[in-house]
Amino acid sequence: MTTTTIRTGIAAAVLLLTGVLAGCSSADAGGATSAATPPAGSTDHAVASCMRDAGYDVTDEDFRFLPAKGDTEGQQAALTKCLQEHDPAQARDIEASENDPEVRAIAEKVGKCMRAAGYADYPDDARDAASYEAPAGDAAFGDRLLTCYQDAGAKVATK
Repeated sequence: MTTTTIRTGIAAAVLLLTGVLAGCSSADAGGATSAATPPAGSTDHAVASCMRDAGYDVTDEDFRFLPAKGDTEGQQAALTKCLQEHDPAQARDIEASENDPEVRAIAEKVGKCMRAAGYADYPDDARDAASYEAPAGDAAFGDRLLTCYQDAGAKVATK
């Protein structure tokens, strides 16, 4: 796993909630589990297809992860729009999580932890943290961020 994947996965986990992001398998009424790859007619496929139509190179499995660099705000806006169109229940859950006191408290703890670790400008807001760019060549950033999230009490889902 790359540092970029860890960083963006962790940031997205706070924004999108662990249960929503994990999505590795789901149980049907009979208790069987399905594969992680969503079928062509699934909601995940529809949202990912919408993201691709908006110009983002994502797969059905990774569309929730923001890029480490580049147009993170644009991709977040496209994801929000695509979720509202194709998965309104999840869009409402995400909006609610952004105002959830527990999510905000975790983000603040992570911000303090990262600043104490030497990232003086690391933000307290989860949305701002999702677009934070680690210093070039800083291989320890992803591991430090993971530790900060875990120390803050977050259940972290990574790819």
